[in-house]
Amino acid sequence: MTLYLSGTVGDENLVWPLDAEIKSIGRSSKNGIHVPDATVSKEHAEVTRRGDRYFIRDLGSRNGTRVNGVEAREPVELKSGDQIEVGHLLLRVTDREPGPEVRLSDAAVVGSSLKLRVDHILDRRARTGEAAGEMVHLLAEAGRLLVLPRPLQETCEELLVFVEKAVPASRYVLLLKQEDREEPVQVAARTRQGRANQPLALSRSIMRTVLEDCTSVLTGDTAHDPRFQAQHSIVAQAVRSAMAVPLFDNQRVLGLIYVDSQDLSVSFSEDQLELLTLLANMAAVKITNARLLEAEQARLRMAQELATATRIQRGLLPARPPEVEGYRIDAFLESCNEVGGDLYDFYLGADGKLLMVVGDVTGKGMGAALLMSSFLASARVLYDTCPDPADLARRLGTILNRGTDARHFVTGFVGRLDPATGVLEYVNAGHPSPCLVLGPTLRELPAIGVPFGVLPDFPYSSATVTLAPGELLALFSDGIPEAQRGEEFFDDRRLHEALLAEGATADLQALRGGILGRVDDFLAGAPRTDDITLVLVRREAAAARK
Repeated sequence: MTLYLSGTVGDENLVWPLDAEIKSIGRSSKNGIHVPDATVSKEHAEVTRRGDRYFIRDLGSRNGTRVNGVEAREPVELKSGDQIEVGHLLLRVTDREPGPEVRLSDAAVVGSSLKLRVDHILDRRARTGEAAGEMVHLLAEAGRLLVLPRPLQETCEELLVFVEKAVPASRYVLLLKQEDREEPVQVAARTRQGRANQPLALSRSIMRTVLEDCTSVLTGDTAHDPRFQAQHSIVAQAVRSAMAVPLFDNQRVLGLIYVDSQDLSVSFSEDQLELLTLLANMAAVKITNARLLEAEQARLRMAQELATATRIQRGLLPARPPEVEGYRIDAFLESCNEVGGDLYDFYLGADGKLLMVVGDVTGKGMGAALLMSSFLASARVLYDTCPDPADLARRLGTILNRGTDARHFVTGFVGRLDPATGVLEYVNAGHPSPCLVLGPTLRELPAIGVPFGVLPDFPYSSATVTLAPGELLALFSDGIPEAQRGEEFFDDRRLHEALLAEGATADLQALRGGILGRVDDFLAGAPRTDDITLVLVRREAAAARK
């Protein structure tokens, strides 16, 4: 995991990835982290990386190096969230590349500012209709903008253009809440000269008042407002008056708009606070709609991609079972999601013997589908060179083990049937036991090896069984016996009962329908939670072949 250092040098917000074994910090341009600040020595400190751990130590600098207030004369380990003082410069450590920085103060909310509840402002304007012609014109123009379908980022940037028209100020900043962030994130900013990426200095108490109380705040003199006294960047930027209003979409607060002025002659008014609040309300509704539009577009893209993946995956399976004299074969696969991890395949060799493969990849969804596709492709490459089931199983297991981690494996069945004799040579690699059914008799073919991919070069051995005339071979995935209703499973007992009850059905599609119908009856409307595969192979009776 790569950590990042970030901080503000002058008016520029800088970010440095700690992507090297050693990164030096200093005023000299030769350093990997060049910090042109007068309080920083030419060769001030260095960050070293040891595996996934990072350490910083001071290099005998004039003004020292501190991590969370602790001197770093010896190496100090760095973690995301740490604050580093390099000279008089404050740097932050993060585990992701940070966007524009929002610096907050914990000074208490007191005193000299005007606070107005947003719902009161909206209600008063709606009830009395008090609005000058200029305000009506501006709001109408903003309304025309906000009905246009635009991406969220563009909407936020364009909104600040209208805020600039409504409220002459030095700087305009829009921040939005993010699900994965504790504090709101700066999304758009402007100055009188245009866009601005300069970090925002804002009182945490004011921000909480705006976000938590849905209240608009105006302060007439930040230099004497106790909430800003701890914000040295405010003093350095000579901010004299500021306003902050919530982006309230009539249901929840999405973020806030902040404006300030460095002009001594400018003092924001209550009317400007109300106008900014109205614009923010309109903008919040648009931001909500823009987010819904983006979410819907993302959903449609995902649906299209899943539909394509479904077509591709279904296309990988055999279009129909092969025709083998003296046998009837039926195959069925149904994923519980758009794509899944079950598979089956057939290969009729030049010697007339039929290779059958059934598998079930751990997990569900796209990851399982990709592994299923890879496994099936590997099997098809090996069919001609590895017709022996044990050899084929060993090669498949080794390929899968080398290409995946230990959490991903495939339970599977590999069988080679000699149609002339009915002899089936097979390997069951941790898969649910297939069943042979003839009249009232049911035999299982239990697992004789670990799932594919668990161990490299596992020495699989094969077993042999003979299908008698009229006998049915049923191969299936665990989606059938593990079909679940509440805390109860369909289980092997019910599956065996279904096979014995339906096994004499001559038509294999009807036989399959009878078995799956019993599973559906058991579920009683509960959704399937796993993929289902069922392959049926029946050796015809001698009389039927004549």
